[in-house]
Amino acid sequence: MQAEIIEDSAKQEKWFSTKHLNGNLKSHSVKGGFSTIGGQLVSFLLNISSTVFMARLLSPEDYGLVAMVTAITGFVVIFKDMGLSAAVIQREHIDQKQVSAVFWINAGISLGIGLIIAALAPFLVDFYKEPRLLDITLVFAASIFVTGLSLQHNALMKRQMKFQALSMIQIGCTAVSVLLGILLAWLGFGYWAIVAYMVLNPVISVAVLWLTCDWRPSFSVKALEVGALLRFGAGITGFDMVNYFSRNMDYVLIGRYVGSGALGVYTKAYQLLLLPITQLRDPLNSVALPALSSLQNDKYKYQAFYRRFLFTLSFFSMPLVVFMAVYAEELILTVLGNQWVAAGPIFRLLAFAAFIQPSLSTIGLVLITSGMVKRYFWWGVINAVVVVTAFFIGVQWGVQGVAIAYAVVTYLLLFPALLFCFRQVPVTTAMFLKEISLPALFSLASGAAMFLFKLNFGQLPDIALCAAGFAVGAACYLLAWCISKQSRAKANQIFDIASTLMNRFKV
Repeated sequence: MQAEIIEDSAKQEKWFSTKHLNGNLKSHSVKGGFSTIGGQLVSFLLNISSTVFMARLLSPEDYGLVAMVTAITGFVVIFKDMGLSAAVIQREHIDQKQVSAVFWINAGISLGIGLIIAALAPFLVDFYKEPRLLDITLVFAASIFVTGLSLQHNALMKRQMKFQALSMIQIGCTAVSVLLGILLAWLGFGYWAIVAYMVLNPVISVAVLWLTCDWRPSFSVKALEVGALLRFGAGITGFDMVNYFSRNMDYVLIGRYVGSGALGVYTKAYQLLLLPITQLRDPLNSVALPALSSLQNDKYKYQAFYRRFLFTLSFFSMPLVVFMAVYAEELILTVLGNQWVAAGPIFRLLAFAAFIQPSLSTIGLVLITSGMVKRYFWWGVINAVVVVTAFFIGVQWGVQGVAIAYAVVTYLLLFPALLFCFRQVPVTTAMFLKEISLPALFSLASGAAMFLFKLNFGQLPDIALCAAGFAVGAACYLLAWCISKQSRAKANQIFDIASTLMNRFKV
């Protein structure tokens, strides 16, 4: 019996200690980053496939109906995690009692949130004057409790940088949800195909995470053991709350004052724009969070890692967004079809904001890993007030007015965000601007080349024009990095990362 207890204790302890990772953090980070990006790439292709098929089988109204529900219910779901997953990853030392307490807190909150969302269903029906929202809301409510049971399993795997296993889970669950969504759309289930596609992925991942991560919560917990984690998580939850409110108020206003069809066009344009960006940004952020957390007591190593991370993110995200902005209409017609042609101008306007957003989002990563969660929350409040005000002004001119307002306010808040957030942390505003300057400049230059190519060869079929334009833009972008010794040295960082990865796999 004693041997079994010792064995079980050792099994649990392996998920808590991170000392074995610190000796080769760069290698773990690079391998984890590429594993996660690889998983995201496959998921991206699967999601694009579902978008191509489902957008042709479903109407903008179908997407608008689901967006009406998720814009409201998603706000409540923020409280499910309470920022505790990030706290588990960020803390230097954690133990079984702390993580178990966090698990039971998340489970209880998830149950409560599911009940709250179910209670909100009649309110949503009355608010939008749309009776079909009742059943949609109840289905989302039912899935909330289940998905809350794997939050800490996911966090522990990230803490141990087991990104390859997480990527495989993501790919498998995405494949199942995509296939079912397409099948239901083809069979004529309408908006239920979208609901199934959105709900099934996280629900299946719960079972797979429990099978993959053998950590199990215990009933022996103490409230005092989790106090520090709750205080840390409160700041993150507060930010997520106000940030979600500001980021989704455009959906609410468009749905309320313009209609479900217009909301469907807007959300589809926004989702299509974010799809490739999130496949790049999210895996890098997932790796950077535990890596920077482990370096929080070493200023110079922290700065070096952050600068390399920010440069890598900007190097890939900025030219990608420029390409999507130049070929907005062609991409919409190629991916979504003719019934979504109205999304083209919205897609381009939103791309102006998306150009800087992936890089700017690293502010939150710095504040979280530096333990500055109170400042993180207050910046969220300031940002939300300004953004929501802009949406209320923009909706007076319809969907395009909202998109323009979002783009304008993003750049108005750029320098205030940097100056407010980068105080008493290892990162400075000058450091941030230096790392993004060349990617931004060369991306805009490649955008000019792609625009000229489009003017001269616009008669090509949409898919051929996009492919050729992408090749032209990529060639010009890479050529720009060869102009000077300084730019070549910066670009070599990307090759250094690739070299580290290849050496890691040889070992």
